[in-house]
Amino acid sequence: MPPTADFVMASPRPTPCCFTGAPAHEGLTQLLERGLVLTPRDIWRPVMALSLVVASGSCEAHQAARLAAVAAAAPAASAANAEQHTGALRELPLAGFEPALLFTPAGAAPRPLLVAAHGAGGDPRWDCDYWRRLTGDRAFVLCLRGTPLGGRYAGYFYRDHHALGREFFAAERAARAAEPRILAGSGVYAGFSQGASMGTPILHEHAAAFPYAVLVEGFTPWNIPLGRRFLSAGGQRVLLVCGSKQCGSVAKASAHWLQVAGGQARFEMVEGAGHTPAGPVMKRVEAALPWLLAGDANWQ
Repeated sequence: MPPTADFVMASPRPTPCCFTGAPAHEGLTQLLERGLVLTPRDIWRPVMALSLVVASGSCEAHQAARLAAVAAAAPAASAANAEQHTGALRELPLAGFEPALLFTPAGAAPRPLLVAAHGAGGDPRWDCDYWRRLTGDRAFVLCLRGTPLGGRYAGYFYRDHHALGREFFAAERAARAAEPRILAGSGVYAGFSQGASMGTPILHEHAAAFPYAVLVEGFTPWNIPLGRRFLSAGGQRVLLVCGSKQCGSVAKASAHWLQVAGGQARFEMVEGAGHTPAGPVMKRVEAALPWLLAGDANWQ
């Protein structure tokens, strides 16, 4: 009997800035391999345990890592940016949600859409900078904002995967209404930390328009039914990139179950990088993008 798990990731207000809804993977792989059915309680108990560990870094450190990633990428991209002088970034109002950010590439040609979801304590500006660099300003980049952390904390988070899914739908509709050049398909969902963890269980709902996924430092495990749901809805490839051991153990097993389900999955482990999208993790993501988008003329 293949492993199954339909669960709700309902999270309390997270500790900034790296709360991910992340299951402690030791023991979880064994359950999956034995074909046991996981209940929400089975998954959520280790989720809370690991969240306290992963969240031990400060928001200031998390922000610094993001800004360092952009700064490191800037010299390589500066010449291309000077030549293309590439499009515009603006706020996109959303009914019932905080405004998203939308980058519109220059020119009149139809282009694909990448939707980015940050980690807890994150900010959509970082994700738009990050993914504009990695796509060379050739795609629309839509960055979801989430809910303000409030209190003395800066940044935003997603209350649960249902909230993220609703915001995703609202932002996509608004972006397509504002920019008719956005292609109907060939889209990419890109999530870091909480954006990856909470994006995983909703990807099948968007797979027809977003057949590709990049999940960086995510902690929600894939299984055969979830993989098949993603594939039957139009999903094609999933790239899982990790810098921490906790993520690596989950993502390695997830890639296996996606492949067993009949999908194409690639796991990349950046040893010693830690819970960050920056530095060598960013370079590994960039190096794997040709695999993710291979054969799609809209990304060539």
